[in-house]
Order: sequence, then structure tokens, then C-alpha cells
Amino acid sequence: MAFVVFLFGLVFWASGSDEVMETGDKLASIMGPPLTIAGLVAAVVFGVQGLRANASGAARDSARALEDLALLVARQWEREAGSRGLTRQDPLDVRWVSTRRPVAPSAAEVIGPDAVAGRPLRLKLRGGVGDLADALHALPGQQLVLLGEPGSGKTSAAILLALRLLTRREPGDLVPMVFSLASWDPAAQELDAWMVQRMGVDHPVFRDRGEYGPEIARDLIDRGLVLPVLDALDEVALKADALRGIARVVGRNKPMMLTCRADDYEKVVRETGAPIGRAAVVELKPVDRREASRYLEAGTVTGDQRWRPVVSTLSNEPDGVLARALSTPLAVYLAKTAFTPHATDPADLLALPTSSAVEHHLLEAYLPALYPSPEKPREWLAFLARRLAVKPDARNLAWWRLFLLLPASRMVIPASRGALAGFFFGVSILVYGGSGTALVQSTPAAVWCVVLTAGAMAGAVVGAAVGLMRVLLLHAGDVSLPSYIAFSWSSLISNLLIGAIAGIVAVTLGDLLSPGSHEMTALILVGSVLGIGTVSGFLMIKISVNAPVDPRNSLAGDRTATIFVTASAWLTVVVTLPAADWLDGKFTGHSAVVGVGVAFMLVSLWPTLGGWIDFTVARIWFALCGKLPWHLMDFLEEAHERGVLRQVGAAYEFRHQRLQQYFSDESRKVSIG
Repeated sequence: MAFVVFLFGLVFWASGSDEVMETGDKLASIMGPPLTIAGLVAAVVFGVQGLRANASGAARDSARALEDLALLVARQWEREAGSRGLTRQDPLDVRWVSTRRPVAPSAAEVIGPDAVAGRPLRLKLRGGVGDLADALHALPGQQLVLLGEPGSGKTSAAILLALRLLTRREPGDLVPMVFSLASWDPAAQELDAWMVQRMGVDHPVFRDRGEYGPEIARDLIDRGLVLPVLDALDEVALKADALRGIARVVGRNKPMMLTCRADDYEKVVRETGAPIGRAAVVELKPVDRREASRYLEAGTVTGDQRWRPVVSTLSNEPDGVLARALSTPLAVYLAKTAFTPHATDPADLLALPTSSAVEHHLLEAYLPALYPSPEKPREWLAFLARRLAVKPDARNLAWWRLFLLLPASRMVIPASRGALAGFFFGVSILVYGGSGTALVQSTPAAVWCVVLTAGAMAGAVVGAAVGLMRVLLLHAGDVSLPSYIAFSWSSLISNLLIGAIAGIVAVTLGDLLSPGSHEMTALILVGSVLGIGTVSGFLMIKISVNAPVDPRNSLAGDRTATIFVTASAWLTVVVTLPAADWLDGKFTGHSAVVGVGVAFMLVSLWPTLGGWIDFTVARIWFALCGKLPWHLMDFLEEAHERGVLRQVGAAYEFRHQRLQQYFSDESRKVSIG
């Protein structure tokens, strides 16, 4: 701090004396080369020491990161399992057996030739979803593929597997991580690189500014310390490329689990001509009618006999319409939820002629059972489902990608920012030009409206042009992830001093080049921008293990970071721009007013703004158009708590693809029998 104050005083004193500047120039010529060489030597010495320290601490960081990762994954999926009802005392028991489809390696490949010597070369694995962890551990290669029909419970089984492995895990053991493959493009990214990226998305501690960073994440994956539980291969567009990419990464010896729809997996294995490594392949069975009856009647009030007709029908007609309709966990869950209210009668299902009609009835009754007034939630969910169907780059209901659901989103957002900037710039012009009382009173209101409207329109045009240039030059790229910030007074004070010094240095240089000229004002703006960059760069300190990953806290963290950095940038411009008049002894207050307008313009278009700005603009647009509620995050969180949505990291998804299809207009034409 003393050095900073000394440097500040030295620059300010030197700027006012020609003799001092001449002497300083001579000293700089003489001392510059030796100081440069000394600085280079010091950088090399300290750099080598830093590399040695990093090398010695890398193993400790990886070991600590592995244990922290286990805690983060357990925290993430325990909450999600609770919201899905997977941790209730009477969960639905779904069984699985070795598949009969021609998609698995031979028994000799899976368990080794010695283990099958003298025995039939056919695996006969079986069990319930709670036994998947035991089955995976028992396999020599610890590789397993789980197949099932739509709605058969593959994702729930993957979550339960990860939680079971975590409960029996010892320090240093592998950490299971559930990866939803829907966002993976195997043509653009290898599986291991994509998993590193996903680790940073779900757990910010493994991002660039995280406590561990992507290097540690890469190290954990390369060393096989992460057990990938890869969910929903069927949701990948290039399934054959994805299967080959998985096989390249896991090989024959790296543990992994993969889930996929049975027909899709059989088709892709036939296309590629080879299964994955030594992976045993098991298939989820339809829900047994006795298990469905037990689950439907469990948890009801004593004396409640509403399910009796349904249970009797399931028992007497094992191959009937109702038994076929309630053969998947999704359908049983929908039935249990739809007929939980006492005003409903499950016997209504008995009059439906086909399993498709039963499914449609359950989907129709689903929201009314969850919401007292389901009309608006149905409209909002239908809108989100439709937009996600036509906007594949949005992927899921991540708040920082909400703006992608807007038409021409890459231009609408910067145009909206530009309109805001132009409006505030117009306000500053009016205040500056009408600072005299008489002039303010004589200015018609229509003139004010025209100036402000013109400023907003001009700003919108400029913003849209900026957005178009970004699309053309940067090819849009991926959407930046949420930012996090931890406030500290030391960071604030030190970086504001650095920003102030940048502005003062700019003033000094401008005065030396041409005293009293307008170049000084331009250089002040350059110094201000440097100050903005300095503040925004240094205040984003390391993300700790306790950084939030759920959507609401993630949004709050990004909002805090955005407001803090934007306020710092705004103050930097507002303070430094009038400094030109003040140093020249001509300060009248007009430059301060202009500084406010310029500051609003800069911070409205500043590229380091967090995703919260884009989310807010998109949320306002959708709310004004009546497509989504004003309190969008509250609605999404409520939908998650009611079971309509599921949470994956800091994003939401529909609980099942079938629900998303139903809520979209296009999918209402689709009927699954």
C-alpha cells in the first residue's frame, strides 16, 4: 500500500515539472536496461520456484479435490433423489435382467475366459435397481450398460447407483458422476474433454477461476478416478459417433455405466458393429402388476378404497389395457400423482379403451393434481417445451441460456442493451443542454420524448449491429457460464486504487502530449476502460467448494458479480471523466453530467456483464408478451418441487422427455401405445 501511495505521488509530482521530467528521462535511459534484465532474471527464478511448488502440491490438490468432489456429487444427487421420491420408504422396485438382444460382448469378454471355463457361455444377471451397484462391483471390468423402454426408470436407476456407490466409498476410491449425454456433441468434442467441461458446469470449483480449476478435473478423469455414469445415449444426435467416442475413452478397463433406450442401443451397435469394451448389458423389465398395485396403494389414508377397482383389474387382467399402460415407472408415477387428491377417482381409468388413452388421461390429469389453478402453469410449461424443441442450442432450462429462446436472440439482447444505453445517453444530453432553468422550462415535453426515443432507437441499432458482428466474427460460440464473486474490502480498495492510477496516468500523459487539448479527455476514457478491466478482472476471485450450484443461488451469485463489477465500472467513468475539467481548472459540472451518460452507455454494452443481464432482458420480454411469469425462477423452482421439472446442476429439465413432448403443441399429435 505504501508503494502504491508513493507511486501515485511520484507520478503526480513529476507531471508538473519540466526539469524533473528531463531528469527522469535520462535516468530511465540509463537504468532501464539493467532493471529490465534484473526483472527478467527475477521472473525466471520465481517462475521455476513456482513450478516446483505446483508440482509438489499437485498430488495433494488432486487428492483433496477427489474428496471434495465426492461431497459435492452426494450433495447434488441426494437433493434431486429426494425431489423424485427415490428416497421414500416404499420406492417402486424395478427389476432388471441380462438382455437377450445381440448387443453384449461374450461372457468370456465380460468376466474373463477362466471364470467361464466348463460353464455355459451366457450371463444370467438379475436384480433390482438397488442391486446395480453390487452388480457393477462384481464385474471384473466394472462396465455396465442399462437398457430400457421410454419411461422405464433409467435415469432414476443411474442416480440411485451413484448414491449407493458414494455411501460405500472409502477415501481415495472412485467418485461416480452422473453425466447427461444430451448436451454432448461427439463430432465437436471428445468424451473426456466434454466431461471436464461438465464438471465445471455442475461444480464451479472446477472452472477456470475455481479453487481447483479444469486442470485438476482433467487429471482426475485421466487417472480414472471419476466413474462416469453416462445417462441417455439415445438423446445424442450422432449416436454411432458417441458410442465410438465412449469406447475410445473407457477402453476395456475403465469403470463406467451407460444408459440408453433398448431399441436405439441395438440399432447403434448394429451400425458400429462392436459393443463397448467388457460391458455387461442388462435390461429393465416392465413394472410387475403386483408391484404397481403395492406402490399405488402405499401411503393412502386408512380406509381409502379408491384404488381397489384398479388393483383388482391389474390382478385379474395381467395382459389387459390397464396393465400395459401401467408397465413403466413413469406411468405409475403419473397415476399415483394424478389421483392423489380425494376428489379424483382412479376407477375412471377402467373405462378407457386403449393404453394410449390411459396415458393421455394421466397426462391431462397430472397438472390439475399438482396446481390449484393449472391453466397458467400449463401455458407457461407448453411455451418452454415448444421453444426448447425448436432451439436445440438452448439444451435445457438453464437461466443463463433463457435468452436463446428469444427470436433472433443474438441480436435482440444487444439491441435491448443498446436501447437502454441510448436512452440514458439521451437523458444526459437533455440535462447537459438544459442545465439552465429557463431553458428547461421552455423545452416542450415533446422534444424530450423525441430525443429520448431517438437515443433509444439509435442505441438499439448500434447494439443490434454489435450483436450481428459477434455472430459473424465469433460464430456465436457457447454461452458463458454464471459468474461468482466473493466480496473483500482489500480487493475492493486495491483494485479501485489501480483503476484510479490508470486514469491519473492517462491524464498525465495527455497533459505532457498537449496541455489543455482534447486528447487528454480521450486518454482519460482509455484509462477509465483500463480501470474497468482491472476491477472486473481482479475482483473475480477463486470460487470455493461452497459455491452454489442450484439455479437460484447460481443466479444470485451472478447477479452480485454483475452489479458489483458494473458499479465499479460506472463509478470509474463518472469520476475520471470530469477530472479533465478539474485538472484544467475549468470544472463546471457539465462534464460530470456527460460522464454519467457515458458511464451508462459503457456499462450497458460492456462485454464482461454477467448472464444475469441477458436473463433479465429475456425474462422481461417474455413477461411483457405474456409467455412466462414475471417471477420466473420462483415458478421453475415450484415446478421442480412439485416434480414436473428435474434439476441437473444449475439448470432445470423436464422430468421426462414424454412430459416435454406432451406439453409442446407438436407432441400432442404423438401417441405412444
